[in-house]
Amino acid sequence: MSIKRPLSLAIGCIVAASGAAQTFAQEADNTTRALEEVVVTAERRAADLQSTPIAVSVFSQKALVENDITDVTDLSGFAPNLVVSGQEEQSDIKIFIRGVGTNNPTETGDQGVGVYVDGVYAARAQGALALMYDLENVQVLRGPQGTLFGRNNTGGAVLLRTKRPGHEFEADMSVTYGSFNRQQISAGFTLPVLDNLSFRIAGISDQDDGWVKAVSTDPRGTEHNFSGIDIGRSANAGQRLNYSDVRSARVTGLWDIRDNLSWVLSYETFTDQGVGGLLLNPVLVKEGKYEAFIDSPVSKDMKSDVFRSTVSFDITDGINMEYIFGGSDLHREQVVDQDAGVISRFQEGRTEYQDSVANSHELKIQNIDSDKLEWTVGAYFFTEETGIRFDFDGQGSWLQGGNSFIQPARGAESAAIYAQAKYRVTDALTLTGGIRYTDDLKYDRGGRNVQDCENEFIRPTLGGSALSVFEDFLDNRTGAEGADGLDDFTGKERVRGQCAATLRNDVEAESTQTTYLARADYEWGDSMVYGSVSTGYRAGVIQDGGQSTDPENSTNYELGYKLDTGAFRWNSAAFFMTYEDLIRSGFDEDLNQIVNSNVAGAEIGGLETEITWRVGQGVFSLAGAYLHAEYTDYIVDSAGFGTNNTPVLDENGGETGFYDLAGNRLPQAPEYSVNASFRWDFDTSLGVITPRINVMYSDEVFFRDQNENRSPINNMINDVEQTGFYYGNPAGQEAYAKVNLGVTFDPGSDWTVDLFINNATDEMTQSSASVDNGTAEGFPGRFSAPRTMGVRFNAQF
Repeated sequence: MSIKRPLSLAIGCIVAASGAAQTFAQEADNTTRALEEVVVTAERRAADLQSTPIAVSVFSQKALVENDITDVTDLSGFAPNLVVSGQEEQSDIKIFIRGVGTNNPTETGDQGVGVYVDGVYAARAQGALALMYDLENVQVLRGPQGTLFGRNNTGGAVLLRTKRPGHEFEADMSVTYGSFNRQQISAGFTLPVLDNLSFRIAGISDQDDGWVKAVSTDPRGTEHNFSGIDIGRSANAGQRLNYSDVRSARVTGLWDIRDNLSWVLSYETFTDQGVGGLLLNPVLVKEGKYEAFIDSPVSKDMKSDVFRSTVSFDITDGINMEYIFGGSDLHREQVVDQDAGVISRFQEGRTEYQDSVANSHELKIQNIDSDKLEWTVGAYFFTEETGIRFDFDGQGSWLQGGNSFIQPARGAESAAIYAQAKYRVTDALTLTGGIRYTDDLKYDRGGRNVQDCENEFIRPTLGGSALSVFEDFLDNRTGAEGADGLDDFTGKERVRGQCAATLRNDVEAESTQTTYLARADYEWGDSMVYGSVSTGYRAGVIQDGGQSTDPENSTNYELGYKLDTGAFRWNSAAFFMTYEDLIRSGFDEDLNQIVNSNVAGAEIGGLETEITWRVGQGVFSLAGAYLHAEYTDYIVDSAGFGTNNTPVLDENGGETGFYDLAGNRLPQAPEYSVNASFRWDFDTSLGVITPRINVMYSDEVFFRDQNENRSPINNMINDVEQTGFYYGNPAGQEAYAKVNLGVTFDPGSDWTVDLFINNATDEMTQSSASVDNGTAEGFPGRFSAPRTMGVRFNAQF
């Protein structure tokens, strides 16, 4: 089906509905008070949401608390076409907007959706897990943001604005107790020190006991030794699983040095020691049994420290200059039970260490005195380097013994210059143009894959973190390429207990890219319509073996409409995006490594709409989306496990071993999705009681490019391999709906009490899958939490 037909229908819907909406909304405004103005920074300067010609969703801190949104993963589904998969084996998140994101969580990959905190880019997927506390708001920008924000924003960007200190004392706190012994406390206060110097101190702690039970009996049986009993492993029954244990604190200082010079400096620390993202058997999940057999010492210790600084200087009364600096240091150690008693082998993954250091510098200059012409110019420089060692031990099927991936210095450098101008031709018509030039460098220095351990486990039999590595790629006498049986560094022969390096990963890859924006918007009365063409790109990635890919590129055509009559606000956008040189990533079992390549083209189109309507004492909100995201050019060497993919034939009609995935839907791209909320204030003699309901619907999604329609049933139960096929969407999530409920009591003082039920219908939904062994309900996967409930006390001082 051509994507252009649904897109033209979507545009027609916007045009046809706009007139009716204006008439309807103006009639409603006669008896209802106005909605609050929403301020956004989507164009790198403060502006009203309704006068910003970009598709933006905004969430206040109050909205985040009411919906129990504590990090980026909880935002999934609340903004149109936003899907966020939860934490997995790398403690990563994967953000998709309009079907655009990445499926590579490793240090070689970059997000397709950028996360920015106070204008500073969060480089690693792990670093994007910033906790959402003490914020002014969160903004979700949809569509490529390649001019003002730059690389790795092909799908959009998520902006977090932390709360800045004012010049008067204020304080607030929130305490939550809920299911699975959840205990959360957050607080913040502003402390003025001098007339021109003040500080804001805030923190949060969120802990629970987890909702998955560790069992002592291996459901696969004992004959095949999947649990590694012969090397001293035993079940960790009683251990907490899928639990949260996060803490963060932030100190922000504001110094108004002079009338035209100010400095905001913040330090934020974040610690995560929770264990989540375990594989679960969907058969047991359907039965309401949330349990896993764990025989690895699962743990996580992740800590990040971030400095952010913005110096703002008014060069003249009409020109402002900002220097924005960001520096982050992330350390992670983690042990993951990768089979979790579901996969028919023993497999343990360990991040022995990850140390990621990133720094960014940006100089931004813009005028602040003209309504006729607004311009912004800037320069940006970013560096990042990660040292990481990841091991896994395994026994069964294709994996025998240990593997270690040691990358002491994998990094990136990016430099860019940009300019954007906005010219008001008339009081109604405004034209905008922008351009950005970027130079990227990706490198690996000294990286090695160590995959010959003679079928021995690295831990405990080969010394674990004290592993001895034998490396022989060179002739020791001449220095020329070619093994000579002697270690390249010591000149000695390999001894028992050493693992041999099998692949060198040294590489440098440089690329340049120019992105642009062209846009026109027209305002009349309470309405705005805009049309834009914009481009974005995601930097190419490096990979093991000294290989690299080209950047992936997107071009987005968009038509938007915005209406705000006071009590009724309606924002919609229709878009069509072409995507070239998509970078796809997958694990190659023959090579035992992640493989990246530019393999695909895609077309993405759809319609998004957001409505906020104040009705009497209530507020109704709706975020809905239609998304048509499919591959147009994608040849692969695996059809997956289904029967739905077309084989590529040679000139004689014979099969080539390749398959054409053109027409398949992109992963994490539901065709229809809706999020609707309603709340109503009841005035009583004791105070205001406000019940609320939130309903979230998502169409089915696929996790894999193959869009399989079936999977084999071959998992092991009590030493018997199961047989047959599961028909449906085995590596994905079927369509579902979730309901969240809550009620708030406000006595009119400085405190409130909130009762809430999340996932009241107890709908178990999956965010990813492992395709090693199929069950009678599809592939094992990672699931979101079941029904939870709690009580929250909020206070302000």
